[in-house]
Amino acid sequence: MEHVIALHQVYGELIFRGLKYHEIRKKPIFKEGDTIFLYIARGNLNILRRTLKKLGLNEDQALTKRGSIVGGFEVGDVIKADFETLWELTKDSSGLAFVHGEEEGKKWLKDYIKEYGYAFTVEKPFLFQEPLTREKMKELYDVHVEGIIHLSTKSRQAWVKALFEDLMTREIRFI
Repeated sequence: MEHVIALHQVYGELIFRGLKYHEIRKKPIFKEGDTIFLYIARGNLNILRRTLKKLGLNEDQALTKRGSIVGGFEVGDVIKADFETLWELTKDSSGLAFVHGEEEGKKWLKDYIKEYGYAFTVEKPFLFQEPLTREKMKELYDVHVEGIIHLSTKSRQAWVKALFEDLMTREIRFI
């Protein structure tokens, strides 16, 4: 199955730079082998700038653009775990410790998943040669996309089916 999910730009940057290879969610919404397309949504610009600076980069060197579906990845292993186990397994691979520091990253995870959560392994990340912007989505599908989204090929809506057809035929480059 294919999905489009929203992700903060800082985490998209880490995925496409090979520094984030676990995506954490509260629920098991993905299965091994699913393709995830990433809509780069909101996020704190100061956190993005600080993270890029840690990498020796600036905003002009970002691989992603807000308000666009920029690429994606294939889901590998799916791990269900309690909070402590999930933190130990993913603190260095989810981007949380890198972006927020260990203490704040751990607090964020606890606030987000509470007791149990899921880590989805990021495999075969790819970027589109030409990202699909929200302006282009408005033009093509007459839909305004902003912020938090989750779409899947389960949808019966014609515009969603057309969007996935478009995404599946775009030129990509594997990272």
